[in-house]
Amino acid sequence: MSRLLFTGERLHEGSQLFSVDLVRHRAAYAYAIEQARQQGAERVLDLGCGTGYGTGDLASALQSVFAVDRITPDPGARHPNAHFLQAEAGAIPLLSQAFDLIVSFQVVEHLEDPHPYLDSIARLLSSQGVALLSTPNLPQSDGENPFHVREYSADEFQALLEPHFDHVEMLGVAASPEPKAYYDARLARIRRIVRIDPLGLRKILPQSLIESLFAAFAVIVRRGIEKNDGLPEVDLTDFPVIPATDECLDLMALCRGPRPKRSAQ
Repeated sequence: MSRLLFTGERLHEGSQLFSVDLVRHRAAYAYAIEQARQQGAERVLDLGCGTGYGTGDLASALQSVFAVDRITPDPGARHPNAHFLQAEAGAIPLLSQAFDLIVSFQVVEHLEDPHPYLDSIARLLSSQGVALLSTPNLPQSDGENPFHVREYSADEFQALLEPHFDHVEMLGVAASPEPKAYYDARLARIRRIVRIDPLGLRKILPQSLIESLFAAFAVIVRRGIEKNDGLPEVDLTDFPVIPATDECLDLMALCRGPRPKRSAQ
């Protein structure tokens, strides 16, 4: 199987430059594993699994994990307890109420209309199940990711989810001082680069060129920080899940009481 194209947005294992980001996103999966154990969840779905590194983490800790994405995973993500399915998030050929825990991390910001995707989650989640959804926290975003259709504040994310679930608890992935300083430095570098284009002409370039430039600058920015300051050494404890604040890097919603569409039941 060929390796997936590097986009600067999709994370792959083994990249030192993106190692901090990978640990940050793995912290969300570690929290999901804790939730699965607390809930006694036997049927777990990773919706929008991307390259599959998080599915591999889930499968290493849990008995059986299903994973869905439009793309095929990296070969290294394969695991005996993981079952990968290629499908669109709004049209998943799996039985209703089939899962005790659904995780869907860094997906909703990619969707023009997120409601079919949220309807799918509500349909697939058991009545007593838990869904964990994450997305970048708008106050901490540079706003330059061309793959993101919309980013959300905590209030906006909660308002989006509440029609689909009876209970939505807003959490966030925070950062300890060292990785927070790294992300602040990265944001400052990006803003310095963006000032070169005060009229926003970069946003009217062909989409393929915008995406290529984003991938290139994702590397350039990180290499600059690595050269000047070095990359911080981090582990999962550097990215705790706490009640949502503007300082959190990502938002995470813990959702219960799915409200599937009547026609989907």
